[in-house]
Amino acid sequence: MNSIVFCRYCGEQILNTAPNCQHCKSEQHLPSAYGGVPKKNAQGVFAFIYCLLLGVFGVHRFVYGKTGSGVLMLLTLGGIGIWWLADLITIIAGKFEDADGNTLSPIF
Repeated sequence: MNSIVFCRYCGEQILNTAPNCQHCKSEQHLPSAYGGVPKKNAQGVFAFIYCLLLGVFGVHRFVYGKTGSGVLMLLTLGGIGIWWLADLITIIAGKFEDADGNTLSPIF
């Protein structure tokens, strides 16, 4: 029985039996019941590490294509820490988006 699920990478709706997302073409790493191996997208983890260690300089924004706001963060030292903290919380919550509008995976 087919049901609708969300792509692990772009969040678009796909069939639970689809091996690849028809929107972003990424492999879904389906559970073993469908013949695949479950894996987790690591983008959110890397964004968290970048933001935690170098976030006041906007490094995580440069890495994910947001150069304009990255420059602003660099010049203001992460909005005197407030913007950096907001981004850190956004990444932990799994709501941070790259320049193309793709939401990064949650870290947990």
